[in-house]
Amino acid sequence: MIWLVVRKELRSLWRDGRLLLLGISLFCLFIGVLAVSAAATASARSERDGVGATARAQWERQGVKHPHRAAHFGLYVFKPVMPLAAVDPGIGDQVGQSLWLEPHKRNPTRHSPAADAPPSARLGTAAPAFMLSVLIPLLVIGLGHNAVTQERESGTLSMLHAAGLRGSALLFGKWLALVIAVGILLLPALAASAWLLGPPDHADETVRTALYGLGLLVYYAVFAALAVALSARLRSSRSALLLLLCMWMTAVWVVPRLGAAAADAWLPVPTGEAFAAAVAHDMQHGLPGDADAAGRLAAFEAQLLGDNGVTRLEDLPFGANAARRIFRDAYATRVYALHFGQLWNRYAAQQNIVRAAGLLSPLVPMRGLSAALAGTDLAHQRHFEEAAEAYREYFTVQIDEWDRHARRGVVSAEDKYADDAQWQAVAPFAYRAPSVAFALAKAMPDVLVLFAWFVAATAAVGWAARKVEP
Repeated sequence: MIWLVVRKELRSLWRDGRLLLLGISLFCLFIGVLAVSAAATASARSERDGVGATARAQWERQGVKHPHRAAHFGLYVFKPVMPLAAVDPGIGDQVGQSLWLEPHKRNPTRHSPAADAPPSARLGTAAPAFMLSVLIPLLVIGLGHNAVTQERESGTLSMLHAAGLRGSALLFGKWLALVIAVGILLLPALAASAWLLGPPDHADETVRTALYGLGLLVYYAVFAALAVALSARLRSSRSALLLLLCMWMTAVWVVPRLGAAAADAWLPVPTGEAFAAAVAHDMQHGLPGDADAAGRLAAFEAQLLGDNGVTRLEDLPFGANAARRIFRDAYATRVYALHFGQLWNRYAAQQNIVRAAGLLSPLVPMRGLSAALAGTDLAHQRHFEEAAEAYREYFTVQIDEWDRHARRGVVSAEDKYADDAQWQAVAPFAYRAPSVAFALAKAMPDVLVLFAWFVAATAAVGWAARKVEP
């Protein structure tokens, strides 16, 4: 019986014309926005690749100089962008595009697109994800707000009731028909997206896109279920439409902003100046239980002299300055790891507050899942920055180790005794984005909340079906 209702509803939606008209309008708008976004993403990727290649070439051709001065020349690395980032830029516009890697210091990302954008960008930009998560639910509401009220107002609901059609078959049939109709509209959008974004480089990207489409379908099913349930409980189409529009505005505009404001108020992050001051304090005075910088260095030098049976640093059988740099940098790495870890944990705690707002809006978990699959969320950003930090440690230690073994005693930093061969021996930064399993694991709270919304919406349809009246 349910599938008979589904067939009838799909036929009615097609004949009504609203599905076709609204679907084509939104499809054309989506393709236009996606084309612009994909072109901008491809241009930015090409620019980053070019700058990265230039920076590497400059590193490899520094000429003859002291190794530590070469290390201070530094390296720029860039986070790769996944194809789905053109659909959902996530936090990509707010975080920096590049990382400058240098000795002694762990730098934050810099050159964020938002900071470089023209003043007109403050008015907001339309991302494809905005259309998919905000505008398509409006289409669902427009199609489903009168799913049952129209039957009641025309008198056909009494006829169906008299014919013995159960309320559950009627409502679940209308719900499934609405979900199928929206799913049919998604297919050409997904096909066009695949064409505009280009062929995937890895199978992982295909899986991410498929999961993104599945997540959207579940998200739309929630709005469809709410539309059908309210249409069954209210007496007029106008009342149903008004209430659904109020719910839509609350879900997509009010709740996400209140969640973000609450996260910022309850768990503020330190300013850049406060963060740098805290790092400098621990560098100078030491972490709890450690001596200050002078005391740590004096103890290390005493150990070096004792282990090598000499009384002066000048008599050491290796480069003393390089050994001291390795020691100081290892401690600095500990301090930076502690403070950056605390900062990332604070960001994660803020994200959990925003996720809690998802209990009042299905848009919040959908956004979280979308950004995770697009690789533009906090977890992917942290993964990249920690990989870049590991590479910074690698290349600075490699340079200092070479300097340590290449000289004896205390060597002036003005001496020039290393050339391009040493710089070219440093392996390039090779970063590979984490797999889709990583994305799903980090987005699991969002997945669970979205699934909870789906279960609750399904239960709402069942509840309305038991109480539907002609």
